[in-house]
Amino acid sequence: MRSFTRIFSVFLLVSMVVFTACEDDDLDDLFGDPVERFLGNWKCEETGDLHGYFGPFDVRIVRNPNNSAEVFIQNFNYQGMNESARAIIAGNTITIPRQKICDDTIEIQGSGTLSNNQINMTYTTNDGADLENITARFFKP
Repeated sequence: MRSFTRIFSVFLLVSMVVFTACEDDDLDDLFGDPVERFLGNWKCEETGDLHGYFGPFDVRIVRNPNNSAEVFIQNFNYQGMNESARAIIAGNTITIPRQKICDDTIEIQGSGTLSNNQINMTYTTNDGADLENITARFFKP
């Protein structure tokens, strides 16, 4: 009986240390749907190495109904709400795999992170004539 009490006490102590060391974001990653935090209406500000600052403009992130870890970013790079970039969510990271948007005229790729209710991203756009490196900030209106 004594060894059971001792083992249980050690388990309880370790559990308290582990769970009090976790922040709310860590628990969301373990038990929640990370995609949910990215969904919704955002404002976007972009700064490109060719065109400078632009924004803010409206962006909407919606879930891909065919892939639970994937979203569509509507009006990505101010290309219109009918244009979408496909992105993959893993924890607090969003990744835009290499793809073409706007009737295959603009190639894009990049990544970013969600922190403090804001997404900071870096991505490239290439329209065949110009390659532009862009930093962007998505924030809730």
